[in-house]
Amino acid sequence: MHHFVIILLISIALVGLCVLALAITIIIKKNGKFPEREIGKNPHLRKLGLRCPKQEEMMRWKKDSGCSGCCSKEQ
Repeated sequence: MHHFVIILLISIALVGLCVLALAITIIIKKNGKFPEREIGKNPHLRKLGLRCPKQEEMMRWKKDSGCSGCCSKEQ
């Protein structure tokens, strides 16, 4: 039981340290945001030729999806 409590406290401390590091990263960054993960909004992913899954599916079935590459918008 004693070892369990020590491991639990160490785990909580490590998770707290990671959360603190993420918070400091957000505060220090210029925009205060993490890089955009949406394919339609991330220019680096678009340069690689990646498209959102909805657009890929519509192109596979040769339908006009009306998707402009930004599938985070509700259509």
